[in-house]
Amino acid sequence: MKLPKLQQLKYLVALFDTGHFGHAAKKCFVSQSTLSSAIQALEEQLDSQLIERDHKTFVFTPLGIDVVNKARIILEQSADLVATSSAQGNEFSGELQIGVIPTIAPFVLSPLIKRCVKDYPNLKLFLREDTTENCLSLLREGRLDLVLMATPYETNEFVELSLCKDPFVKVFHPNKQNDNVYLLEKEHCLSDHTIKGCKLTDDANIHPFQASSLNTLLAMVEGHFGETYLPQLAINSGLLVNSSLSCEPIEDSTASRTLSLVWRKTSHRRVFFAQIGDSIKQVLEEILNK
Repeated sequence: MKLPKLQQLKYLVALFDTGHFGHAAKKCFVSQSTLSSAIQALEEQLDSQLIERDHKTFVFTPLGIDVVNKARIILEQSADLVATSSAQGNEFSGELQIGVIPTIAPFVLSPLIKRCVKDYPNLKLFLREDTTENCLSLLREGRLDLVLMATPYETNEFVELSLCKDPFVKVFHPNKQNDNVYLLEKEHCLSDHTIKGCKLTDDANIHPFQASSLNTLLAMVEGHFGETYLPQLAINSGLLVNSSLSCEPIEDSTASRTLSLVWRKTSHRRVFFAQIGDSIKQVLEEILNK
């Protein structure tokens, strides 16, 4: 029997995760017809129906769901195989793909690269900035080895290594005229962490405008004489330099997010990942302790 190709398994998993042929194709950087044909070919190879199709809708069969779960494991193990081979048996060399969320990336990438060049001279580090959801999806597919993110967040399917606390700081215009609080779009986990961590229980004070970046967020706060809450990591990295905004600590010491490193439970590089985590932790603490 002809064995399935990894690309076919990748397409199948993407379709299951997105629930939409068009979205799955876009995620895999192929046309919708290419993805659909590959999945049909996979069904023919397995001589099994993985998807029940009805005009414009579809549903995975019980067997299809089982194949998806097995496909995830195969994709993860194949990614680890490539990583191990590229390292030539040495965990501290080869390639390492790390995803970093946008509310961490701008503040740690430069010092992190310098630290890794110093500590792991034979390591080829590839960094990708993306939202938490996208990073975890890429991690699940084996296209990332690690994700540096903020928690709490649903990470039960992965190994989570907590690195340090990142306290929230109140940022406001000196001439603040109202209680309007500006936040990032909800696809950024910082918004949810801010609401819960800073106990923003009055939705009426949260302005309906949602910024797509920290710079836009600060511009709205400055232009509308409002306020927001930002992580100490951003403040200590100079985000407010050349800004007219002021900041002050929050009395509640529990108002913070946790910066964490996550990886797949099936990875064989866990010892190395823990050591990389220690290096990242040192970089973070150097910034937070400024």
